[in-house]
Amino acid sequence: MIPKHITTPIMITTHITTPMMITTPIMIPTPIMIPKIQFIYLLFQHVFPLPLVVFQSESLVELHLQRCDLNALKSTGNVILNNLQTLRLRYVDITDEIFEKILSGCPLIENLDLLECTGLKSIKLHKHHNIKDFDCLLNGQTIIEIEDPRPLESVIIQNCRNWFLRHKNMQFSHLMSLDLCMVHLAAEIFDNFSSFFPCLGELNLDKCYGLEEFILSSSSIKRLTIKMNLENMIKAFIDTPNILYFEYYGLLPSIKFTATSSEWESEIFLLYKLIGKPSEKDTTEWFHKLNKLLKTLSQSRITLDFIPTEYKKLYINDSYGGFYKPVVVEHLKFPSSSEPSILNCFFRICRPRYIHMDLYNDDMYDDEPELNNLAVCMSKIISNEIGCYFWLKDLEEVGIEVRGEHAEDWHCVEGTSLLALPFQQEIRFQLTWTEQICRFPFT
Repeated sequence: MIPKHITTPIMITTHITTPMMITTPIMIPTPIMIPKIQFIYLLFQHVFPLPLVVFQSESLVELHLQRCDLNALKSTGNVILNNLQTLRLRYVDITDEIFEKILSGCPLIENLDLLECTGLKSIKLHKHHNIKDFDCLLNGQTIIEIEDPRPLESVIIQNCRNWFLRHKNMQFSHLMSLDLCMVHLAAEIFDNFSSFFPCLGELNLDKCYGLEEFILSSSSIKRLTIKMNLENMIKAFIDTPNILYFEYYGLLPSIKFTATSSEWESEIFLLYKLIGKPSEKDTTEWFHKLNKLLKTLSQSRITLDFIPTEYKKLYINDSYGGFYKPVVVEHLKFPSSSEPSILNCFFRICRPRYIHMDLYNDDMYDDEPELNNLAVCMSKIISNEIGCYFWLKDLEEVGIEVRGEHAEDWHCVEGTSLLALPFQQEIRFQLTWTEQICRFPFT
């Protein structure tokens, strides 16, 4: 309890991290203090019974609860939080009835944040017309029902069984950011996307169900992120004339941009699933599909990060037939332990300005100098020890740049053997191609 001689605070913060500390005096609000408290942060590492008085503060503006027992609200007591604007519940066991009782006592709530609150079967935002920011990480079985989405400006929903509008003709008229992770997406969300989300500027879709094939059309979206798992590939047609940034993470997709802005960036984290040693046919088809993807991104500044799903030496058959018009890529990234054949394959379809690799990274790849195969291959190219690849005629110059761990600036390296560089150096090669080949966007 608070000593009598101490002035009643407007903020109470209690952070209990161990069971033993619960027996020590802690600052819990009392009826005398309640009229003046504006902020309460009660964060416990183990479940702590919360007094009813916490939910009866007319002046309370922010309430953060972690691992609190809310049984005091089960049978008696009303929630009187008439000025509460922010409610954050984390690791709280709560029923639908208690949750609805809390929300009904917060008529002015604007920010609602729920993190792994067990016991919730449904979240119904029916009479809460002031909520602007809604952020929740659920258990995978909870259903979210929204009556009036118009006030919402930012929505983050993770691991939700389903979410929908109570009235399907309503618009998210002020929503600017939508982040969905492991959420079931209904087909109609894409059918009338611009109508549902007329002001949406940022859309993030992470491992959502129902993304296997879709058409997305939106003139408001400026940032779009799509992340998939190793089991699913997508086929998508995207019409976003004002897009500024696109990010994709997953297996090689089939994506077609029908409209984009004049200046934008794309970042592709391309997972390569290793199933045995690929045949010539497999390699040909895979790189042909990748070339099509790069072409649809060719008006952007492309960063392509090639990520094998197993961290071991990567062999790719580079004897496939067919040559494609190369696409300009700003940054091309590889595991340094990949075989040189991968370089030949990628140079058949793209012309990178920079090639990045971790020269020595013992967390993921081989850390012995002689096993950094791509670095060795690039070193041979620089010293003119290799001359059997057709794309060499387009390559005018190769420079070396390095930077240490946690460093921001790159430094040129001249006349130094790559294998003599210190450990834990990030390395990149700057490539200069013939002028007719290397016309980069926006330059």
